[in-house]
Amino acid sequence: MRDIRLDQVEIRFPVKEGFVEAAAGVTTTFQSGEITAIIGESGCGKSVLGLAILGLLPIYAQISGSIWLGENDLFRMSPKQMRNLRGREIGFIAQNPADSLNPVRKIKGQLMEAIRLSQGDFSEHNKKLYGLLKDFGFPKEQLTRVLQSYPFQLSGGMKQRISSAMGIASDANWILADEPSKGLDNDLREQTYENLRQIKKHGVEGMIIITHDIVLAEKLCDSVAVMYSGQIIEKGKNVLSNPRHPYTKGLLDSFPSHGMHAMEGKSPAPGEIMLGCRFASRCSKAMPVCRKQSPTEYGNNEEMVRCFLYD
Repeated sequence: MRDIRLDQVEIRFPVKEGFVEAAAGVTTTFQSGEITAIIGESGCGKSVLGLAILGLLPIYAQISGSIWLGENDLFRMSPKQMRNLRGREIGFIAQNPADSLNPVRKIKGQLMEAIRLSQGDFSEHNKKLYGLLKDFGFPKEQLTRVLQSYPFQLSGGMKQRISSAMGIASDANWILADEPSKGLDNDLREQTYENLRQIKKHGVEGMIIITHDIVLAEKLCDSVAVMYSGQIIEKGKNVLSNPRHPYTKGLLDSFPSHGMHAMEGKSPAPGEIMLGCRFASRCSKAMPVCRKQSPTEYGNNEEMVRCFLYD
């Protein structure tokens, strides 16, 4: 069982005015045997962090620090090594199945391409193909039609299930899912929850779910990491039931299930250089030190908060 460990990860993108900082010294551990959600407002850096783990950042991204999978530093791997690692070691469930599925290839070919990364011969792969579809709720009488279909011939829910099946088809040890329930209606959202439960049952080492969906995090995740302006500012098993950071409390209160109370102010603009805590200008509990110094992390990799209130 291998953890995914991030050590002082910084990610910047050059722009005309200077640079945009998407991750600012992120240090954390995603524990094997757990499902961890990364939540936060749009633009906080959570999807960029996911792309960094997968080795899919654009070539112009400026990166430093380390991302470890066991004893392997992913930032030090060659492009070929990362291609071999993706799928075999870390499976990926994309945000939009309509975009992640090849529109001009039949479903069977796309699934088999992922399955061939796993152990076994042709007969075992073929058996696994049908087993996966059954696991994700496709009735026996539909299997042939689904496998011979192109993506545009399937419903949104079917494509969502196919995308999830592809994510685990190669027997990857870790799964990273980027906004798996974004933009879905209630029925498809419930289907996505069930898909992720099925993935959990397949015995992966661990899963990272990048999401805005608090209900998903509550139902499926063992721990939650909260990102704000490129930093993880809180992490733990009780974040949703007992938030400690003022931002986390405000974020949860902004959801309909918590009263839908809007937070004051706006997140820092991309590229904005700040002194002190990045949330200080929006925080009702800010102290003078918050505007002068950046708070350190209080706690450990399992339970952590970045806030002077806990100094």
